[in-house]
Amino acid sequence: MKVITILLSLGLLAGAAAPPPDNAHVKYFRQPQKTAREPRALGAPVVVNAASFLPGICPGSIATIFGQNLVDVNGIISAGSTPLPLELGGVSVYVNGVQAPLFAVAHSNGEDQINFQVPFEAPTGPGAAQVEVVSFGDRTASVFVDSFTEDPGIFVYNGYAIAVHVDGSFVTPSDPAARGETIVLYTTGLGPVTVDVPDGYPAPSEPLAYTADPFQVLVDGEQAQVLFSGLAPGFVGVYQLNVVLPGDLPPGDLDLQISTPYATSGVAKLSVF
Repeated sequence: MKVITILLSLGLLAGAAAPPPDNAHVKYFRQPQKTAREPRALGAPVVVNAASFLPGICPGSIATIFGQNLVDVNGIISAGSTPLPLELGGVSVYVNGVQAPLFAVAHSNGEDQINFQVPFEAPTGPGAAQVEVVSFGDRTASVFVDSFTEDPGIFVYNGYAIAVHVDGSFVTPSDPAARGETIVLYTTGLGPVTVDVPDGYPAPSEPLAYTADPFQVLVDGEQAQVLFSGLAPGFVGVYQLNVVLPGDLPPGDLDLQISTPYATSGVAKLSVF
């Protein structure tokens, strides 16, 4: 439950992680579409990957909207159960006309924030996704954003990847992973999967929903063995990678990155001893 609670609130902890350099993040458009972009107005919302906080969305993943005058709530309203609701605090989000499941709606320090799951059927391509926010029947925002088939983002807290030991405890600087250990890494935006999962519903454990493309994990530049890559059972929009760490890693806070031939995540830190 602790892992679930932290992951569901990650988008509300934007200040906990600085975005990686743009040149470290390569994104993948499958069958790009030529779509006219709506002019971006001053103060228009920003729609980002909820793990990396880089612009754009990915079908099936978790995304975050930042902006002003989007919602009419104070504090945080979070979904209390699954399937996720399509409305929270009078707020709805639409992606190309399809209503998106919501994790949370918040107003804090003069900024509004909405965490949502991108519908799996969302189109991909440059500017292909129109994201609209509706609050109590009034459209408060409409913006066209890039939509990527794969847009891997590693969930982080204070710069460290959110990963767990096999006993479910977090990998932290005070409880680092061992060389050769198997850990579970939590991510989003790994793209299509082998099982149809309805929007807003947790991923199943039987059968498992594997990613359509294989993903590689690099730790300190060395390739780790990936035992599983797919949707995390019991989660909405969260993917997991079960990874065997190389046995010859140096101790310390090491760079961690995930990739396919088409898309590469930003870099997070992983403590290893």
